Amino acid sequence: MNVRRSVVLAASGLALLLPVTGRAQQVAYAANAVAELDSATQAAVSRELGRARSRGLPVQPLVAKVREGQVKRAAPDRIRIAVSALAARLDSARSALGPTSNAAEIVAGADAIAAGVDMPTLRTVRAASGARDLSAPLGALAQLVASGVPARRATQMILELLKRDAGPREVLAFGLAVEADVGAGVPAEESAVFRLRSIESQGVGADRLTVAAPDGNPVSLSGKPGGNTGGATPKRRP
Repeated sequence: MNVRRSVVLAASGLALLLPVTGRAQQVAYAANAVAELDSATQAAVSRELGRARSRGLPVQPLVAKVREGQVKRAAPDRIRIAVSALAARLDSARSALGPTSNAAEIVAGADAIAAGVDMPTLRTVRAASGARDLSAPLGALAQLVASGVPARRATQMILELLKRDAGPREVLAFGLAVEADVGAGVPAEESAVFRLRSIESQGVGADRLTVAAPDGNPVSLSGKPGGNTGGATPKRRP
């Protein structure tokens, strides 16, 4: 799994599962994951989980990181280091986004930090968002940066979408469309600029935002069933 896809899954998949997973299920899942580790790694990971709980941080991403390491047959030390690093990013994200930030926002903020976004930028996005949930904008920001859009430029684009009152579906679809273009060989910033201009020309809030990719192939940016938000395969012209 490449870095961009990992960011997408974490930001738009795991984060969205957090509110609907029962606490008892989370505890059982965590216990099972930790129990499969050697004693030294168990102790280290358990300390991180306990510290995260005491600080009010989401624990499920840490358990998912353990499971990821187990599936990849990573060495115990690598699992411990990865869990510790993720815990630090979650803590930093919550510090930047504020104590009232929800679990999905914290996870998306941590993913943005992992992609190369700094804490002042997270604060800037928070200040610009008002009372809106930030999980989608931060997830898209992480995706853009991981795809190769410079962090400063990507932040400007997300802020522009927020200014235009773009909804979560539109913001996430924007990031997915850029990722699809990059996968097909289009330079990241070129794709992002093109697609942002397309959104600006149509306005946000439409039932379906369908724009041509840089080669002229139409790609839906709505994210709705039947729309192709990430499966397009635009090809660069010679």
